[in-house]
Amino acid sequence: MSTAINEKLVVWIEEKVKCEYAEDISLVLLYGSFINGTANPKSDIDCYFIPRTERGYELAKTFILAGVGYDIFPMDWECAGNIAELEECLIPLVGDVKIIYSFSAEELKRFQRLQAKMKHNLADRQVLQAAARKRAEAAYKLYQDICKPNPLAEIRKLAGHIIMQLADAVSIYNHDYFHRGLKMQFQDLLKLQKEKDIPLRSCEEYLHTIQAKTAEESIRHSYGLLCTVGEYIGAGFSEELARDDGESGETAGMVKDISLSAVCLQRELDDAHREYGSERYDILNFYEWDNLQKINLAVKAAEG
Repeated sequence: MSTAINEKLVVWIEEKVKCEYAEDISLVLLYGSFINGTANPKSDIDCYFIPRTERGYELAKTFILAGVGYDIFPMDWECAGNIAELEECLIPLVGDVKIIYSFSAEELKRFQRLQAKMKHNLADRQVLQAAARKRAEAAYKLYQDICKPNPLAEIRKLAGHIIMQLADAVSIYNHDYFHRGLKMQFQDLLKLQKEKDIPLRSCEEYLHTIQAKTAEESIRHSYGLLCTVGEYIGAGFSEELARDDGESGETAGMVKDISLSAVCLQRELDDAHREYGSERYDILNFYEWDNLQKINLAVKAAEG
């Protein structure tokens, strides 16, 4: 059912742009599971557009169809350029896309030049080392925040962002990025670990951070991941923080990074509360990696 809806929705987006925003949109692009072969019956369409005019921003839409949430969002040329320069953790939004509308051949060529620039940067060792270090430094700042007095939901959100920054650092350091999105990130990291000289502990600490049930566990394993990745890519951090040298245990062969999707949703809920005054929902209070029913009910309550 979702596949049929998504295919119809793509046609609807194309027609709407051509009929109502033809002069206002530079490009409309699809990315994610719908085009990379990882879609499931509950998958949405990942779609963004680059506006040409202020009116173009009006194309942005957020809605629910058949129980699946959709978000058609704008991204300007500057942000796309930052991605191409490896300054943003959204590399598939430039590297793995299907363009379904372009205002002109020149707009299309402009985007293709960004793709070529990104490909060049992914082959440049000096650029990669700087980009990986920048992400590790961002993770370190998040770790400093996570050590402050925070509610559990905030600690879990910060831990999720630490994971995303550090996983991205490891992948970029190895001339690559995660092509299949957050839900497949751990599997892709395991594959990268087997193919490259990546410390196994980085995968173990990633997994333990996802599985953490308490604030202390989230903080401890976040820092374990920070230390391991930092050492691997040559980024040093403050020695004032105690290093955790405890045993990490076994790495699970398969895990879906549901926690990272929940982190992203929590961020959106926080933004809606801050910007629009909507009710506050701390869904990460209900996250348990081995019992997802609790957070599922919390998400449904937020949707209602």
